[in-house]
Amino acid sequence: MYKNILLCTDGSPAADVAADCAIELAKKLGGRIVALYVTDVRILEGPLLADISGALGAQPYSALLPQLEQIQRDKADAILRAISRRCADQGVEHKVAHETGSLLHTMLDYERHADLVVLGQRGEHARWSGDMLGSSVERMVRASVKPCLVTSDCFRPIKHILLAHDGSAESNKALRAGINLAADLGVEVTIVTVCQRDNEETASKILQQAHQQALDSKLAAHAQLGHGNAETEILKLCEKINADLIVMGAYGHTRIRELILGSTTSHVMRKSGVPVLLVRG
Repeated sequence: MYKNILLCTDGSPAADVAADCAIELAKKLGGRIVALYVTDVRILEGPLLADISGALGAQPYSALLPQLEQIQRDKADAILRAISRRCADQGVEHKVAHETGSLLHTMLDYERHADLVVLGQRGEHARWSGDMLGSSVERMVRASVKPCLVTSDCFRPIKHILLAHDGSAESNKALRAGINLAADLGVEVTIVTVCQRDNEETASKILQQAHQQALDSKLAAHAQLGHGNAETEILKLCEKINADLIVMGAYGHTRIRELILGSTTSHVMRKSGVPVLLVRG
């Protein structure tokens, strides 16, 4: 299913968890990992270096720049060597890559050869971000055209998957992906559909059909109808059943609604204590 996994790393604790998740999936699915570290070109060309150049003069700045580039190379090498050792210890086929450029554009270039992108919920500056999702992470997830696994702060093996389903095209694709993943991993699933009281009948039919798909795939499958706010109910149920992964469609609302109100997808990504697999519609 997910044979070619792109792991985006920055050496942060969240990226370490992402590596654990990527390695587990690659090992269980017989997949391969490409671990990518990107030195953001803005570090070498941004306001900080412009200030240094202005303060020191052009000649000292020219001498300093190679040292800064070497620091970035050394940092990338140390991070990628550590990931390589972890993959080798688990017998996972892998390669590593260090690029300098735009973080977003480099990721999009590399993901063309991937079936799945794995990245940590918060990056190396998480200590200043509070409960906010890392800005780079959210930009990458929004721009990606591949399934994205956004990992949480702690790693745990996947034994129970929660599938969020509302009958839309996006969630139908996520449902199929979640069922296939659960079958490949040999784990149980719970499917949740959240509705308002005035459309409970329609939601029940949607949930029943989704549940039957899971049963037809010979899964240990459960169905749960929730009422009220979708993101709140998804997160509450995830905690209640002790799910290890949430699978849902990526950004099912209109772009304008996302920008103004924020989507269910974004809210669950920010607040979830377990990894979230976002599947494109």
